[in-house]
Amino acid sequence: MWVTSLIRRILPKTAYERESLIKGFLLFFLSMEFFLIIIGYLYYTKGVSDLKNSIFLELKNFSYTFEGERFSVDLVSGEELTYYELLEDGKGLYIIVPIPGVEKDALRITYPRESYLEDLRALKLETLTLVGVSTGVVLTLSVLFSLYAVHPLRRAIKLIEEVTRDIIHDLNTPLMTLTVNLKMIGKKYKGEEVERSFMALRQITALQENLRPLLTKVELKMEEVELSEIVREELNSQKNIYPDIKVELSLEKVKVRTDREAFRRIAQNLISNAFKHNIRNGWVKVVLKKDHLVVENTSRPIKNPSKVFDRYYRESQRGLGIGLSIVKKLVEEMGWRVEHTYRDGVFTVRVTFR
Repeated sequence: MWVTSLIRRILPKTAYERESLIKGFLLFFLSMEFFLIIIGYLYYTKGVSDLKNSIFLELKNFSYTFEGERFSVDLVSGEELTYYELLEDGKGLYIIVPIPGVEKDALRITYPRESYLEDLRALKLETLTLVGVSTGVVLTLSVLFSLYAVHPLRRAIKLIEEVTRDIIHDLNTPLMTLTVNLKMIGKKYKGEEVERSFMALRQITALQENLRPLLTKVELKMEEVELSEIVREELNSQKNIYPDIKVELSLEKVKVRTDREAFRRIAQNLISNAFKHNIRNGWVKVVLKKDHLVVENTSRPIKNPSKVFDRYYRESQRGLGIGLSIVKKLVEEMGWRVEHTYRDGVFTVRVTFR
């Protein structure tokens, strides 16, 4: 039981931790493996050289005693023979030794090629075993090094979560005070300034509610919810803030069994993201059908499309980098699916309800 608990504590929990772990592991492992391959090559090369020197000495000693059956002896003739030098051909390794009193004839003492190849295979196996064992050690060290390297990042993420939790808690009192006082002011005075104040209060409250799903698992209250009303409300709220952005709607009356507030968070984050990260005189298109919600918007080029759902990832200085990560978290908790694409200056997010 404690082993399972230890593994859970060690393994990365966020995309940033996984990325840090993988990159740290690859950097350390591949660097060490590169040197291991070089060492293995040098070890094998030296082994071949030592093997040839050993065979040469054995051949030379054999020429004095002719004892043993490892070598074959043949008679060779020629005027320009090289004596006592290790040579190689298709038959094996050999040396030429002179015959006392004979000028043109000499003895060829050969170490058979089959025996030499067998020695090379043994040397290769020894080298591969050495490199393999070393690779296992390096692999273990790489994993431990990577896990250790993730630790500071995990501490930083934990600190961010603790600060976020404190901010959510500390916002409760001033938000409640603002809400009560604005309602009282709204009863006495009417005007654009009051409406803008209410709009700003709703944005701050929405931001506070957005942060909650990042810290705890959402307790879903499933019920039949009419989705088009929620989508229209969030669109109208954003249109008031960004009046220059054109909006195209295609909303069907759709009832889905879901958590009302969770879907509101999804719609709010998708729509606000589409407006917030748009271009000058751009457009937003929202399509709601019985099995999916699609939000499209004109957008600046996206540098890393694969990271847009990662927590705290931002393409620009605007926002906190949490909106789309909240969408992904809530969608997954409800058993839905979310996909995104970026093509020809248009960013598209599709949430499938089934």
